[in-house]
Amino acid sequence: MASIRFDRVSKHFGTEVVAVDDFTLTVEDGEFLILVGPSGCGKTTVLRMVAGLEEITSGEIQIGDRIVNDLPPTERDVAMVFQNYALYPHMSVYDNLAFPLRQKKMGKAQTRSRIDDVSRLLGIESLLQRKPRALSGGQRQRVAIGRALVREPQAFLMDEPLSNLDAKLRVQMRAELISLHKRLGITTLYVTHDQTEAMTLGDRVVVLEAGVVQQIDAPDRLYAHPVNTFVAGFIGSPAMNFLVGRLEEGALRLGDGRLELPETVQRNLPRSVGDVVVGVRPEDFVLGANGSDATRFGADVEITEQLGPETLAHIRCSELRIADVGNRLAQTDDLPASELAETLVARFAANAGVRAGERLELTVDPVRIQLFDPVSGRSLLNADSLQ
Repeated sequence: MASIRFDRVSKHFGTEVVAVDDFTLTVEDGEFLILVGPSGCGKTTVLRMVAGLEEITSGEIQIGDRIVNDLPPTERDVAMVFQNYALYPHMSVYDNLAFPLRQKKMGKAQTRSRIDDVSRLLGIESLLQRKPRALSGGQRQRVAIGRALVREPQAFLMDEPLSNLDAKLRVQMRAELISLHKRLGITTLYVTHDQTEAMTLGDRVVVLEAGVVQQIDAPDRLYAHPVNTFVAGFIGSPAMNFLVGRLEEGALRLGDGRLELPETVQRNLPRSVGDVVVGVRPEDFVLGANGSDATRFGADVEITEQLGPETLAHIRCSELRIADVGNRLAQTDDLPASELAETLVARFAANAGVRAGERLELTVDPVRIQLFDPVSGRSLLNADSLQ
């Protein structure tokens, strides 16, 4: 096992496209690190540069104690698991697993021993004589992971390996990947666009946008303390709501209402007053009947989504102005953009009894709000950008 270090790595395609810009990061030995971001943000390019499938334009990549910029893929001692499994269809599972070992000219007895160990670990012993076409999606993914494992590499590189699985299998495979990493402790660099995977799998998560690192943090800090509106809007489903507000002495003006800010929030704010972007997670709206004496807002429920233990309510509130931060609508495909631009999303317990067509009174939890500079988009509460 080994660490992976990026030192000011950039990748340009031609003279106009900058896929990755000045990327600096260390994946610690044994760490499970996630790269997440929207399509085209550069996360797969980062993975391919480590694997040697993409040449870097500038900077330095180090795996363990070796600088690998000029090494071919076969000499980098990493194993990659692809989105489409990349199994040889004419080979049996056993031969797919054995292929990288035969390339190394490993003996038959050692090859058999290693395949037996890996197949038991992944629960695919009974599948060794089957061809890939006779396997389910989950079984194919286990074989693809097994082919990486038998090589005993210094690091795993995983490029959206669960994206072709159905929802139930994704949940199962996430749990298996977590268990596998705990047992083996292999350094893993994992690319995904799925926030749930990012938040549940990673020791740390790197959020990328347009080839630039926005934030590196533990999953819980990423959710609770985003450094800018991009991270705040990208992490979390449904996305964070963004409102227009104004800071006043010890309070936040939202529409015609005034929300008193607790000391824990005030002490992190700049002294000056002025306009701000207010971030409110869907779960941080509180039904007025259950709230305190804080300012209440009237809201009309347009649509509800019943999700078992919770209800998502798309609400319209004429008292509040929605802030345009440029990335919120990209996260939701459930409604037309013209509708989404005018509604907020609130999350309630299913037993709250919220129904479409109702008029609600809501408050906002002042302890959990996020405040951002309206020009730069940077957080006014979280000064740390990279950790």
